[in-house]
Amino acid sequence: MKITKIHIEKFRGFKNENLSLGSLLTGIAGQNGTQKSTLLGIITQTFTLKENDPMRAEKPLCGGSYISAFKDKFRLSPVFDKPKDHEWTISFDSGIADFTVESIKRSGSPNVRFWKKGARKEGDGYLSFPTIFLSLKRLVPTAEEVKVLTDDTLLTAEELEEFKLLHNKILITQTPISSATAITSKNKRSLGVSTNLYDWNQNSMGQDNLGKIILALFSFKRLKDKYPGQYKGGILAIDELDATMYPASQVELLKVLRKYAYKLKLQILFTTHSMSLLKAMDALIKETNKKNETANQLKIIYLKRIDENIEIKQDIDFDSIQLDLNVIAEGCQRPKSKVTVYTEDKENILFAKSILKTKARILNFVDITMSCSMLIDLVNKKVPAFRSPYSIVILDGDIKMDKSNLKKLKDADNVLILPGDSSPERLIANYLYNLSDADSLWKTVANGYTKQVCFRDFSFEQINASGEYGRQCAKKWFNEQLHYWGRNGIKVLNPYLASIKQDCDIFKSKFDDMIKKYIHD
Repeated sequence: MKITKIHIEKFRGFKNENLSLGSLLTGIAGQNGTQKSTLLGIITQTFTLKENDPMRAEKPLCGGSYISAFKDKFRLSPVFDKPKDHEWTISFDSGIADFTVESIKRSGSPNVRFWKKGARKEGDGYLSFPTIFLSLKRLVPTAEEVKVLTDDTLLTAEELEEFKLLHNKILITQTPISSATAITSKNKRSLGVSTNLYDWNQNSMGQDNLGKIILALFSFKRLKDKYPGQYKGGILAIDELDATMYPASQVELLKVLRKYAYKLKLQILFTTHSMSLLKAMDALIKETNKKNETANQLKIIYLKRIDENIEIKQDIDFDSIQLDLNVIAEGCQRPKSKVTVYTEDKENILFAKSILKTKARILNFVDITMSCSMLIDLVNKKVPAFRSPYSIVILDGDIKMDKSNLKKLKDADNVLILPGDSSPERLIANYLYNLSDADSLWKTVANGYTKQVCFRDFSFEQINASGEYGRQCAKKWFNEQLHYWGRNGIKVLNPYLASIKQDCDIFKSKFDDMIKKYIHD
């Protein structure tokens, strides 16, 4: 059973509006205050699991139930939400009659309830269909929960292996997971991971969010496996899908959701403000619409406030969405949103910003460390988030000495390489090492700062040693110097960059040519 169309006769800002859902994925976007979460609530509020449904006794792995809770979706106003002020109709693809819901009077608080129009018998108010609604409660940090219960036995061995693969695929990491722990608190249940380097107590919010989403997918899989005769699919609604996750992970998550929606006969609905996610969704829509058998699998619904009402826009082009979310008009000669940039480390970011200066204002440097080889693999394998027009990748100059990896980048049009033929920290170390003890630069950095102080803890030979040892020495040395330099760090970097001005000008010229694609794409 799949929802095909929805007509909202009236519901707060919605007046006589129509929309179609994707058979697999539907993204809902719009500025703040355009009732995106309300639309998720309208759709999911239509469903329950009735008393005679054998699946009713089951509980999702992610907590709660398959009967999406009213309190997670609506906070009704006793002043503005009145009986008979809400009505919507949902149409299906499997011969099921249109289902119309209206608001009726209810004693107590809230003062209204939603029920099938014209029906008053117990059990007639909703359609029986498993639904999970992931509200923003899932984003409450575990550290803020008063009481947390843990369980290392929630997943089967098969589910645990599948979870490990999904976790590392979506977060684009290769760190082996040793165990997964179910974490239950007042507001949520999620899944934390432990490795040889950290345990679930140190998980990021992105990992926490992802754990709950994967548990929701596994919940529907368990229903499908246990009730093959009764299970006809389900609905997974996720408010602010992109929250706490960096752009590349959002795109990977989108691909996983599409795959599981198909396997489990799900319709997955989500709200988002993420340009990266919407851009990836737009690209997938264009791809799937080329074939009749996959057309209409994905939809973007855009909500726009017009005077006092909310207008639902479908088949809206991505450029129009960007313009509206960024509140700019067409013709503005700058990227419609900041351009995502991936680098190898913070040293790379510092050098890139120092070279580009004010031009770097249009860039969003993602604060995540990735090795050069990993970035090259992601670019070479055409992972969308690491290709044009989703992002720019800036690599250290030492890649120029690695012919085999450099060859992998020959078709990439979004990769910039920093000046020089070594890492930024080694380049500046070489510059300072060859600088005269009498040079005025030493006096401008910090009182008592000399070449002797500069290379006191790490010798020039250690910094330039081969292998991992040398790389770590260089990084530790550079971070130690940043401590000395403080706000005067630019007084060190600027003379060095001036000494390689020609190389810097070439880098900036390549950047200017590249960024034009993001302005006009």
